[in-house]
Amino acid sequence: MSYCSKFADEELLVLLKQSDEEAFTEIYNRHWESLYQSAFMVLKDRSACLDVLQEVFIWLWNNRTQLKITSIKAYLYVAVKYKIANSIRNGKARGNLHAIICDSIVDNPFCDSSLEVAELKKIIDQFTQELPYRCKEIFNLSRNEYLKNKEIASKLNISEKTVENQLTIALRRLRLKLGRYY
Repeated sequence: MSYCSKFADEELLVLLKQSDEEAFTEIYNRHWESLYQSAFMVLKDRSACLDVLQEVFIWLWNNRTQLKITSIKAYLYVAVKYKIANSIRNGKARGNLHAIICDSIVDNPFCDSSLEVAELKKIIDQFTQELPYRCKEIFNLSRNEYLKNKEIASKLNISEKTVENQLTIALRRLRLKLGRYY
């Protein structure tokens, strides 16, 4: 049993920033299984899930001294979520980005008060306000009220194709905006 096993995640984070390999191993041992399950719910591919986790943990170790996070668990879940999205966007896996976001959040695993999440929410809220009225309405129904395209089309009395087109436009603009920030 490692001496690190008795530490809370916050204490392990401090030790990780000091390049403590046992702290890193303990973080990995505590979180890899739930992260894997979250990734598998979306990707349905063992190899792809293991690749995502490997990338996240390698990045965590390589950037340990620059980390500015308060919750390692929240950070890891968000990192896995974005690696999954990258994997799908790059064609390594197939799926719907909306399903990825909804399915990868298991029992709200990250704290909404974390700085990174709060900043991202602020950027998305600002982005949403800049959209044309109809596009903003469709985007909000899809992403905030979790309605399916068919439900949105029915509610707004428009075609499903219009809903799809508006969401494609909004997501393309969001990717461009986020690209400027990150």
